[in-house]
Amino acid sequence: MSSIHFSQANGSPMNVLQVISSSRTSGAEKHVVLLSEKLRALGHNVTAVCPPGGWLPDQLRSAGVPILELSMHGKGSASAILQLRKIIRQRRIDVVHTHLTRATYLGYFAGNISRVPVISSVHVLTTDFAYRWLPRTNHWFVAVSNFLRDNMINRGMPEDRVRTIYNGTDMQISAPGQSVSPNVLSVRAELGIPADALIVGQVGRVDSFKGAPLAVEAAGQVVKAFPSAYFVFVGHTDPEIQQGLWEMASQLGIGDRLRFTGVRNDIARLMSAMEVLITPSEAEACPMSVIEAMAMGKPVVASRVGGIPELIIDGETGLLIERRVDTFAEAIEKVLANQGLRDDMGAAAAERAEQMFTANVMAANMAGLYRQVIGAA
Repeated sequence: MSSIHFSQANGSPMNVLQVISSSRTSGAEKHVVLLSEKLRALGHNVTAVCPPGGWLPDQLRSAGVPILELSMHGKGSASAILQLRKIIRQRRIDVVHTHLTRATYLGYFAGNISRVPVISSVHVLTTDFAYRWLPRTNHWFVAVSNFLRDNMINRGMPEDRVRTIYNGTDMQISAPGQSVSPNVLSVRAELGIPADALIVGQVGRVDSFKGAPLAVEAAGQVVKAFPSAYFVFVGHTDPEIQQGLWEMASQLGIGDRLRFTGVRNDIARLMSAMEVLITPSEAEACPMSVIEAMAMGKPVVASRVGGIPELIIDGETGLLIERRVDTFAEAIEKVLANQGLRDDMGAAAAERAEQMFTANVMAANMAGLYRQVIGAA
C-alpha cells in the first residue's frame, strides 16, 4: 500500500513521543511542530524530545507541546537511549515517532528495550544503514512521498513496513486574484520593493543544492524581459554564499533585484506578496515550501525531480521543468506574463492543497498509522 488515508483518528487518546535529532530551522523540524500541535488538537498526549537550543524548542513551547531538551550528539548520545527509555516509562508512551537519522537509531533502541512500537519518518533521500538493515521487529517507517517509499523498497525494505504520508500545512487557503492587500504592501515596503513590482520567491535553505545560483542566473534573463521583476530568497544563507550570489547578480546587472530575508517565521505573509514561487532544487522528497505556496494559492515553477511531481500537476497547478537556467527563465516569464494563468493555477493549487496537503489530513493519517502499529506490536 503506497499511501494511507484515514478519515479520522477514533479511539482513546494515545501517548506519543516525538524524537528529532536537530533543532535548526528546516522542513523536518517544522513538520514536528505542526504534527505535534495537530495531534494534541485530536486529543492525544504528545511529548517532544530534541537537542537543546536552536529554533525548535521555542517553537514547540509556543505550540503548547511539552518538550524535553536532550543531548544526542557526542558523549551525550551514549546516555540518550537510557534517558529516552526513562521518558517512555514515566509518560507511559504508546508509540515512539522519530525524525532524522540519529533520532532513528536512538529512538529505535529505546523503544525496542521498552517494547514500544517505533515509527521512523524519512524526510529526505538517504542510504543510511538505519533505513535498510535495522531489525524490523516493532519498527515501521513513514515516507513523505511515494518517491522515497519506492526508493526504500527497491533497497530491500518490505512493502508492509513503509507507508507514504504526505507533509501538510495549516497555512490559510487563500483565493488568488484579489486586490492588493495592506499585508502585501507592507512586505514590499519592508523589502524596499516597489508596490507594482513582480516578485519571484524561493523559500528554503539558500545554497547550490536548492538551486540558488541557478535562480540568480535565470533572474538575469527574467529581469530583461520583465524590468519590474524582483527575486526574494527566504531562508538560512551562509554569508559567503550570499556574497557569491550578490557578485553573480552584479555581473549580470541585476544586483539591485535580489532580496535575502534570512530565516523567518512569517512565511505566509511573505508568500502573500509573491506572484510565483520557484523550486530549482537538485532533489526534493516532499518540500514544505511547495505545499505552503499551493495552500496560499500561488503557482509553483519547480524542477521535475524526486517527489515534486506528486505535489504539482504540470500545467494545472504549476509548471514542472528540466533543471536548466533557460527552462526556468522561460517558465517564470510565462507565468509572469499572464495574470489569468497565475490566477487559474493558483486556484487549482489551493484546491489540491486543501484536499491532500492540510495539516489536519496529515495528522489524522499519522494517528491512524499509530493505532495500526500499536495493535500490531
